[in-house]
Amino acid sequence: MRGGPEPTQIEAQFMEAAIRLVHEYFWPHTRACLRQIGLTERHVNARRVLRWIKANRLSEVSVREIRRDALRQSLDMEQTLSLLLNLEKYGWLREITVKTGARGRPSRRWLVNPKLHAENAENAENAENASMPAP
Repeated sequence: MRGGPEPTQIEAQFMEAAIRLVHEYFWPHTRACLRQIGLTERHVNARRVLRWIKANRLSEVSVREIRRDALRQSLDMEQTLSLLLNLEKYGWLREITVKTGARGRPSRRWLVNPKLHAENAENAENAENASMPAP
């Protein structure tokens, strides 16, 4: 605007356009950026685990496999277990107990939600943001 008095009101069409811009462009792009950068180290590790599971097409995993192979022992056993329980909380994994024999201690394993492997599913790159999407 060149010269003249400041507007005293904003027309509805301009408010609607501004709201649409925020809802349809800025908000989705902001969420995508936050998913890409990760909000904490926990988020980075969760994405790393889910990408590793998907890349290896696994249907079930153990704490040991995740700690050793997916995370390269960057977390201790307790931290890895906490990470798996968090992924279970959001529906990516489901804990099962596997009997190892008459005298052996049952093994803790997690089934992978098949939707992680689906082509059009929310992918591992986008997993675990502030409101981690369930598959």
